[in-house]
Amino acid sequence: MLSWQQANWEGFARSFGTLHHAQIVTAPEGFGIREFCLAMSQYALCSQVAPGLETWCGECQSCRLFSAGSHPDFHVIGNEWELVNGRSETIREYSRRYQDESASEKKTQPRKVIPIDHVRALIDSFVKRPHIAPRKVGLIVPADRLNINAANALLKLLEEPPPDSLLILLTSEPFRLPRTVLSRCVQITLAKPSHQQALDWLRERIGEHDIELALQLTEGAPFKARAMCETGMLQVRKEMLESLVGVCGRNQSLYQLSTRLHKLDFEEVIKWMQSFVKDVIRWKTLGKSPWWHTGSEHSLMPEKMSDDQLFKIYDRLCAYRRIARGSLNEELALDNIFLSIQRSIHYF
Repeated sequence: MLSWQQANWEGFARSFGTLHHAQIVTAPEGFGIREFCLAMSQYALCSQVAPGLETWCGECQSCRLFSAGSHPDFHVIGNEWELVNGRSETIREYSRRYQDESASEKKTQPRKVIPIDHVRALIDSFVKRPHIAPRKVGLIVPADRLNINAANALLKLLEEPPPDSLLILLTSEPFRLPRTVLSRCVQITLAKPSHQQALDWLRERIGEHDIELALQLTEGAPFKARAMCETGMLQVRKEMLESLVGVCGRNQSLYQLSTRLHKLDFEEVIKWMQSFVKDVIRWKTLGKSPWWHTGSEHSLMPEKMSDDQLFKIYDRLCAYRRIARGSLNEELALDNIFLSIQRSIHYF
């Protein structure tokens, strides 16, 4: 169990005997939400769990099958993106039961939505008796990717839960779920690690390797910081910031920056842009220069920036993030943001 989740875990284990049949587990991405939900699932499936026992036994048939990725009473539904890009091998292995991988391979981009067919298949599995475990466990990851039809279909399980079942909805954005779903679940909000806890966790796994900067760029999320260091995205993020500052000074090509970022995940790029604009606003209003500020003669000058324009850009980024899952032309949206930033932020 992750050190910063210990209090959450103790509360879950202590109340397990009277646990509500539907749980929503929330935490920002990168803080170990998947690990916690998998621990909940294995605990619920263990045949040796008893009141007061804080962890699963690890030795019964259920525990062995769970670890092997073949437990018949554990059901995971996710989107195609999670299957292709998710960092949890356990989640990927179990979610394959509900995915048409041959159809996914033919697509240029994996779908991020969870369709109604997946929920219907989950319902069909849940109405049957458990095979070997004390109960059936279903995990939906990420639950905020359920389309409206899938969310409505899920209400059948939430309103009429089969006996001996536990449904876990994992989400970093619970506000995207319909109120009808939220109102029928009990929410667990996971704690975030302290800066020192995150540093210690990262040092044990990847050494120093720019972990301070990676944590700053991921707003303290250790799992995202680790992935950023291991996949090379930390360097990509640095280069994006350098290019963005260059674009603001009109000595780098806006077209080249736009072309590079169009290849990345749109929602992730929008988050990066939000972080950049927040840094500029903080610099302008509080006088706190961002880490990427070079201090050279070509540096940005906050007194030359417009408060009104900066806040308008940030509001527009928030709006794009809210509607990113709809029919939004992502390339045009990014180009619009880049042009707005270039016009509002100038070199001295």
